[in-house]
Amino acid sequence: MTQAALAKRAHLSLNKPEATADTATKHYQKIERTGRTSKAMAEALAKALGTTVATLQGEAPDRAPDWINNLERQLRDQLATGGNQVLQAALERESEAGDPVRHLAVKISESLARAQLGQQRGMLTHFVELTGWSEAQLMQSVSLYGHWFLTSAVNGVHRSATVSGFEEMLHQLVQSGTECVKFDESDVVITLREELPWLHVEVQPIQFPGRRSDFSLVRCTPTQSGLQWVNPTWRNRPWLDEFLLSWAYTNANFVVGFDGHAVPRNVRALRLVVEKSSRDQPEHRVAVIKGDLEDLPDDILGNFQREGRSHDLATNWISAGLWEALAPFLSDWPADRWTVRSGACVVITLNPSISWGGWTGRPPDFSINYLLRLVEEVDAGQLRPAPWRASSVELIAQALRRSLSEEAERIRTAT
Repeated sequence: MTQAALAKRAHLSLNKPEATADTATKHYQKIERTGRTSKAMAEALAKALGTTVATLQGEAPDRAPDWINNLERQLRDQLATGGNQVLQAALERESEAGDPVRHLAVKISESLARAQLGQQRGMLTHFVELTGWSEAQLMQSVSLYGHWFLTSAVNGVHRSATVSGFEEMLHQLVQSGTECVKFDESDVVITLREELPWLHVEVQPIQFPGRRSDFSLVRCTPTQSGLQWVNPTWRNRPWLDEFLLSWAYTNANFVVGFDGHAVPRNVRALRLVVEKSSRDQPEHRVAVIKGDLEDLPDDILGNFQREGRSHDLATNWISAGLWEALAPFLSDWPADRWTVRSGACVVITLNPSISWGGWTGRPPDFSINYLLRLVEEVDAGQLRPAPWRASSVELIAQALRRSLSEEAERIRTAT
């Protein structure tokens, strides 16, 4: 989140929409410099960041590393007294580890998370004997990897699961979510929404309102009375935001982020940016392509919008001028020596796997890359990244391969 975005969110939370963006940003920058602000603003900033004022004042909510360190010290204290036979036996089984005590502390923390979740009395009793701590002390532990509760509604089927581990939670969410965005229609919207401590992911094909899929996730802490919903920790939230936004941008052509902003707002403002990089030069922009998009008739665009295909229509009209814009950059080597790949964007490189024997022209530079990224022009000359799902990227890649093939055939025919 930029300073301006955070400042705007905090001022809206305080019901101060009259503050200009520049004023709000300067106010926030002063807070960063001095560390001082009003209680109301501190609470607004904490809310905007999905955390607490205490965390902003330096109290880390993710206590797992501290927990392991404390447990390691406790185990060493138990060893020093020499009276814990259970601990000594456990350490003998960990003798091959470089640091058996540390290794055992981590291992106990991992197992304790499962024991807490399932309220396994036998395991908890064993850990009391092993560590010398009371059951109440052990129940105050913070899970090493975190517990997450996931619930989804896909095609009328509802599922819920409790998952151990941040990475496993994301894996399950993305695995299910990716299956829900495989529509032939290009106009699918992924909306990211927060109602802390819950985060929501919604997948909506524009043409079929009834086929929406919903996913909700929340971090949870096991207690003796059940699971308690808690906010994502300060370690989790940046990863969550970045990962989910990146996933959304490569699986849908329309995205609404956690900040509530829709991208793109208008398919007529879409552009293809061409960037070049090589071993001698970092990535830099060499062209912005809008093709014939300005000539796209309103009635045709409206028809495609109703069919849920306006995004692919717009990018097809942009690609009408693609070859003419790229040809000067690719002319140093024959058209059949270039290869085109697709993924998050289109990548054009020289093909090192074909034979260059007998080539007498300029030596090939296999470090050169041309990348085609989709952007939205929000103001004159101001561009921002736009979502571009992989199947739509491949359509442009296919069009470019055809142009290269036709150019290669034209040169062969001419010679």
